[in-house]
Amino acid sequence: MSDAPTLLIKSSRFGEFEVALDSLIQFPSGLIGFSKSQQFVMLEHKQPFNWLQSIDEPELAFVVIDGFELSQQLGMKPPFGDRDSDLKEEDEYAVMLIVTVRPDAKDSTVNLKAPLFVNLRTRRGVQIIFDDPRFSTRHPLWTEEELKESEKKE
Repeated sequence: MSDAPTLLIKSSRFGEFEVALDSLIQFPSGLIGFSKSQQFVMLEHKQPFNWLQSIDEPELAFVVIDGFELSQQLGMKPPFGDRDSDLKEEDEYAVMLIVTVRPDAKDSTVNLKAPLFVNLRTRRGVQIIFDDPRFSTRHPLWTEEELKESEKKE
């Protein structure tokens, strides 16, 4: 076991668990609609999904996916120079997309309009709103081809 400092997290969804302090992600301005939640931790789940669990509000957790590749394909501009994340052009960064999970998984969507950018050097992030009609808050999570492939496997 590592001697790195840890923090005990209380979550309504996952119970109590410990995380390394250096694994925390700070969103100094919070997320849209959740300005008081500024500290989060990423919890692995079944790929491609992860949980972004709030440390400030035990009942708040978001399902997210890695949106780096998609953000590159769509030409989403990283927020270089942003004060909250201190993201510089030479920094490595992650892009997370918040998922809206529907009862029928094929109806689940991702929010392309307001992705989360996290500076991996500072572990600080920011949610950016893109005023671009190509980016929807309800972009289909699965393409038609992916849905057809999953139906063949069943």
